[in-house]
Amino acid sequence: MRIEAVKGFEYWPAASEVTIRANEVTRLTLNLARMSHMAAQGWYSGSMHVHMNYGGTLHNTPENLMKMAAAEDMPVIGELIANKDNRILDYQFFRGELDPHSTKDRLLYFNEEYRPPWYGHISLLNLTAHLISPFTTGYEGTAIESLYPSNTDILRLAHAQGAIGGYVHPYQKEPSEAEYAGARGLPVDVALGTVDYLELMSGSDHIATSRVWHRILNCGFKIPVVGGEDSISNLYRTALVGVNRTYAYLGARLDWQGWIEAIRKGRTFATNGPLLEFNIDGKEEGEEIHLPAQGKRVSVRARMISIVPVEKAEILNNGKVVEALPLRDDAKSAELTKEIDVRKSGWYTLRVYGTHAVHPVDDPYPFAESSPIYVHCGGRPIRSEEDARYFLTWIDAISRMAAEDRGWRSEGEKAHVLSQFQEARKVFEQRLREVQP
Repeated sequence: MRIEAVKGFEYWPAASEVTIRANEVTRLTLNLARMSHMAAQGWYSGSMHVHMNYGGTLHNTPENLMKMAAAEDMPVIGELIANKDNRILDYQFFRGELDPHSTKDRLLYFNEEYRPPWYGHISLLNLTAHLISPFTTGYEGTAIESLYPSNTDILRLAHAQGAIGGYVHPYQKEPSEAEYAGARGLPVDVALGTVDYLELMSGSDHIATSRVWHRILNCGFKIPVVGGEDSISNLYRTALVGVNRTYAYLGARLDWQGWIEAIRKGRTFATNGPLLEFNIDGKEEGEEIHLPAQGKRVSVRARMISIVPVEKAEILNNGKVVEALPLRDDAKSAELTKEIDVRKSGWYTLRVYGTHAVHPVDDPYPFAESSPIYVHCGGRPIRSEEDARYFLTWIDAISRMAAEDRGWRSEGEKAHVLSQFQEARKVFEQRLREVQP
């Protein structure tokens, strides 16, 4: 028998073969060597999309969830209370503060996933007063068939409690005029300033989601990324807790409010294995660099280390590859320090990926990408005509879809939501006018 042990992303997996004989006890010890120690550098990992109980055949508990996270070497657990059809699972565990099972080394917070099929699902992190009903809208043939309230309304209610919110498991493929599915309401809430993050990695296609995210960044919106695997941890077959996770920079101490602020400020990267280090002129993810109008040369430092081999490690500028990191022989590490010319305002990320599944990463392919570092030349904004028009077309399409929907309870509800769409459209129109020739 071959036995393998894996402990998150910061230990090398260990394996050994043993012979099992009848009527005998065979003992084996596997020693996992640490590959990296991110917390020592101020970076802590967590999944922002864990379901403790969600329609499975088993019964899970906070104690067990803490054990799962410990086995995966994951300090932060963002559990999401959600509806399964007409049931609300785990609502009784909501406290508006850290769960009492939390320790100084591991934090558990019960949050909420709001799950409207029409707009796309959103997570609400750090709710402090109460959960937000009705947990979903747009369920055909029910009393909540109407598309009111919108995700915009729900995100604003969450903000009033001090929470942050963002779209989760967004896209299996990049939306187009042929089909706007998944996180349909994302551009509306980006424009209206109600989105605080995008779940780049979770039960969806990471590359397809990143393409939409890059278009958002190209329009000058500062949207950081998080990761969470959408695990249903009381099912016997589901994504393991911590398969997709967020790394956030907190500094010397693990702290829930520090975690929320790190996401808010974009001090994050999302990954299913590869670990990233990235800075430009000493500035890291979420930070801004201001250069003179003519630009200048800046120093870029990028590093990657991974428990599995990858195929590409790249620095992106406004969605285009500008530098490739040379992979070392085993394709599990890469590093680049280089000066590059910057002549116009833009954003930069470090991205690492492969094209096929690699054991033991329990995902379709290895992937990681940092939140952006923003560079401004002469104070000029980041703008893109192509991408602004892409989202204008998107908003026009979903406005027509919503106007034709038969589930509205009143004309007042319809007018309220459509006015939000038009308000968002005006924001993109303004961004279009600000494109530099």
